[in-house]
Amino acid sequence: MRSSSLPPLVAFSIIATFSFTPAIAAAVDVSALENIRPALPRIPERDFILTDFGAIGDGHTLNTDSFRKAIHAVDQAGGGRLIVPKGIFRTGPFVLCSNLNLHLETGAMIQAPDTFEALGLPDPATLHSQAEASAVKTPDPLITGRHLHDVAITGSGTIDGSGAHWWAWSERASRAQPGRLVYRRPHLVTINGCERLHIADITLSNSSMFHLVPRDVTDLTIERVKVRAPFNAPNTDAIDPGPVANAWIHHCDIDTGDDDIVIKSGGHNVLIEDCKIAHGHGISIGSETSVGVNHMLVRRCTFDGADNGIRIKSMRGAGGLVENIRYTEITMKDVANPITIQLNYVDNNRPNFKGDPRKIPAIRDIMIDHVTATGARNAGIIIGLPDSPIKGLAMEDVSITAETDLVIRDADQPTLTRVTRTIKPDIAPAKIPGEH
Repeated sequence: MRSSSLPPLVAFSIIATFSFTPAIAAAVDVSALENIRPALPRIPERDFILTDFGAIGDGHTLNTDSFRKAIHAVDQAGGGRLIVPKGIFRTGPFVLCSNLNLHLETGAMIQAPDTFEALGLPDPATLHSQAEASAVKTPDPLITGRHLHDVAITGSGTIDGSGAHWWAWSERASRAQPGRLVYRRPHLVTINGCERLHIADITLSNSSMFHLVPRDVTDLTIERVKVRAPFNAPNTDAIDPGPVANAWIHHCDIDTGDDDIVIKSGGHNVLIEDCKIAHGHGISIGSETSVGVNHMLVRRCTFDGADNGIRIKSMRGAGGLVENIRYTEITMKDVANPITIQLNYVDNNRPNFKGDPRKIPAIRDIMIDHVTATGARNAGIIIGLPDSPIKGLAMEDVSITAETDLVIRDADQPTLTRVTRTIKPDIAPAKIPGEH
């Protein structure tokens, strides 16, 4: 086992300073991402109003057919903006088309049904076995699209997943109550394959599982988006791009019960900046990294009360190469684990996962600089694999105040320059019941 040691504790305070190695700095070069601006959708300037297609925003009427008719009209016309006016428009799942801007005006809400019956599903309380529950077809996400181009979801309105009745039958609920059935949950908004996708200004809330999942997207812009779910809502990831190429995620405000922003499967040319993170699992890469993630810059983000801050996680069977990543100008307050970089991750929902044994994760050339973290439970962990040690990790101008020190295992010795770790007992806030 390859391990790296840090200077010993002295009077509950550690100050470690090493000469900076230019070769390490040169290995991490994401300067080309500082001004990345993905191409935006090109959408015709014609408007369609949802209520012209029979929709009623009374919070009760199911408007699935109205959404489908309206989007069909946009598609037939060659594209345009579908305006959702003020009101609560309940709907079942519907599918987007290309050349479409789904625009939610102030006071507009698109909301999923809040009962299983409304989706044509049996109430899990009436089922007698997990086999019965597993046989129930999971509904499509509330909003989906596949093989599209030039799509936008904009406006100051809200897309709400009415997730509470789903959370009660989640994997986490089953772990807390052994024998309780698990119902597979849909995401809120999923786009599978798109060139030029723009998500701006909307609020996403209370998804039954992940909120926004843009997969196989080239030229992705997500800006000024707010995501909200209770801190203990299971698996309510906020923004989950991947694979993605040319992505700019900025000025988002996130408070959820799982990953706040996470690059999954793969990513290339990704800029995440000026985001505000509250509860959740931080800005992450993984756990699926099979396609690889490279050329990613995270900067000027703040964290307050999250479980994790900077996080790269992967595991045997679903791993690829993660390299050339920089985190800079990051501030964290009361974050349990400011830095987590691990290749031995275990998914609580799939503890026996094996995957493809050929897919062994690897991490190299990671730069963490100008980071301040106070009130942490653990300074962090850096854990590779015996046959895939973490390489080329550098930290510069990092200050962490925590109850326990960094743990480093199966990794080359990081290059540390002006890295201060102050270790004090009982410095982190008390853990809230139900917190992860």
